[in-house]
Amino acid sequence: MQDLFNEYVIFYKNASCKHTRYPKIKYMKKFLLFAVMYIPIALQAQGTLTSDLIEGGRTLIDLIKAIRVPKPAITATSYNSTDSCAIKKRADISFKNSTDKMILVTIYLRNGNTYETESLSMKVAPLSQESLYDVRAGIYKYKIESDSAGQRTLLHEGDLKLRPCDKLVRQIKG
Repeated sequence: MQDLFNEYVIFYKNASCKHTRYPKIKYMKKFLLFAVMYIPIALQAQGTLTSDLIEGGRTLIDLIKAIRVPKPAITATSYNSTDSCAIKKRADISFKNSTDKMILVTIYLRNGNTYETESLSMKVAPLSQESLYDVRAGIYKYKIESDSAGQRTLLHEGDLKLRPCDKLVRQIKG
């Protein structure tokens, strides 16, 4: 760049004024046009080097992250992840009858906004406990009915949520 400038200065000093009214302005315009075209090219070349350095740094950081041994993930669950109930998503539920009547318990698995047509039913004798083992985890609707002399009367109805590995005991009081 310095050599080009020196050549221009020598040419500018030696320019004659015979043919045009302002010959030095003609050469000055050419020089300014050259400078205006050269400066953006020079600046762009400098910017490319910086962006290459930044991109190279990011690549190096990604490579270090990939090579580094990951730490084991900490789970928020309270059960062992190798336990079969956690893998299969199964739970246990028990109903304890504290009344002196025979109780009929029916549970329906909720599937979205509806309930599945298949239900799980069991009769619980007075002052005893019955259990269902290995039930799929989810939200269930349950009905507790008393069964006396062939007539059923609804005692309680509601929803319950079973999580994997739960061992839920529901007490029925009269």
